[in-house]
Amino acid sequence: MGRAGIKQLLYQMDEAFRDNPWGSLLNNLKNVNEDDWEWLPSDGKRSILHIVQHVGYAKLIYENHAFGDGSMTWSTPSNVPQESQPDVMKDWLRDAQERLRGSVAALRDDEELKKNRMAPWGGEANTRWIVNNMIQHDAYHAGEINHIRALHQRNDE
Repeated sequence: MGRAGIKQLLYQMDEAFRDNPWGSLLNNLKNVNEDDWEWLPSDGKRSILHIVQHVGYAKLIYENHAFGDGSMTWSTPSNVPQESQPDVMKDWLRDAQERLRGSVAALRDDEELKKNRMAPWGGEANTRWIVNNMIQHDAYHAGEINHIRALHQRNDE
């Protein structure tokens, strides 16, 4: 069995996280100023900092459940930086991405994509779905970050 499916998912992970100049998560974070990180829109509940913390921890918990021992829980987040320093947060986010990406890259062949694995909610899902879900998660939150940033910088056109 080949690895064409795995290679395609890795490409999509890279595009959603760092390589797409128009919509990747890291590309959207490039335009975030330090004072944007903790700003909340009127009636908003989450800042860009909170979104980055959520995205990074989701990567870690999905990786831990699908490829690790399943010990991490949503109610006890660990290793999530609580500071608002953009460089620290981006480095932590990159590390979380590399952990998840590394587990996907280590899959033996495309048959592994059909294998059911543990999911963070306690059930199981096939590997392809888990990885695809994380790709879509990055794209969704990239747009959310861009919108909050644009509102705060008053250039949401």
